[in-house]
Amino acid sequence: MSSTEPAGESTEGESDSKFLASITFVTGQNANLGSFLLVVGIVTCVFIALFQFTLPDPISHLLTAGVLFVTVLSAIFASLLDSLGYFDQAAGDVGEATAEETTGRSESSARPWVPANEKVAPLPPMINFDDELRAYADMYDGDLPEQFDPFLKDYRRLKTNTGNRRTIASDLRADLNPIGALFGEGTEGDDLYEEISDGLFRYIDGDVDHVTLDRIGFYDDEGNEVDVGELRNQLGRVELTVGNEGEAIDVDVLVQFYDTDGTSISSRTCQIGTVRPGATRTVDTDVFVPSETSRAGATLRVSNSRPGRADT
Repeated sequence: MSSTEPAGESTEGESDSKFLASITFVTGQNANLGSFLLVVGIVTCVFIALFQFTLPDPISHLLTAGVLFVTVLSAIFASLLDSLGYFDQAAGDVGEATAEETTGRSESSARPWVPANEKVAPLPPMINFDDELRAYADMYDGDLPEQFDPFLKDYRRLKTNTGNRRTIASDLRADLNPIGALFGEGTEGDDLYEEISDGLFRYIDGDVDHVTLDRIGFYDDEGNEVDVGELRNQLGRVELTVGNEGEAIDVDVLVQFYDTDGTSISSRTCQIGTVRPGATRTVDTDVFVPSETSRAGATLRVSNSRPGRADT
């Protein structure tokens, strides 16, 4: 399963990013879902009080109804933004900006893998090599050999780009060879080299699973977790947790029910939504379990990947 995006998916992702960035005039900078809904609620109360205490009937009632209608639309709008990962993205951007602002020039020069005066985009965990580079810097008392220079240059480029990261990751893999030649097999430096190499290969390889179905559980109408067989011919609830080590991606999970012969009886598609890099997302939904069900399975549906499957 690949976290990198082909041309079509990259264009779509960039369009989504531009759309989300263009609506900050509505939500304000660094918004989160709670603050947005709080502002909507406060504004609603202010306008309702203004209309009720200053205007006669039926004008006050009509305007109040209009305000409530706008409030409902705002709540739906906020829910849509949350499903697109907008508020998670805003929180991630704030964290990156704060980290950059609190890093002085002297500290940046001691950490040459940190871009200077450029906006940093969050890296997926599998290609975030800050810890490994920090360990290398400690080995050399902060003065990394010149063999690291090409890698550091492309790594800074990786941090500030989102549209062509797969190409940059390929460059990084080539840059890594001179670093590997510095260390003998089994040494600390060689272990770090292998960790970085493995992360890059996983990221570049289009067949590696970056998104994982970490958990699938079934619950009865009292909220107790039960085996799916106990819900036969009943309406139950399925809870799904998805983790992502790659780039932000939209995920669906196909839940399937099988009889004792392993034949698929029915299925239900559950929309997980956007799972951001390094994040996990949990959703639950009602699902009817057929009377012939013996077991259930779940298949991940994400773009640009092979389906991943889990059974229970």
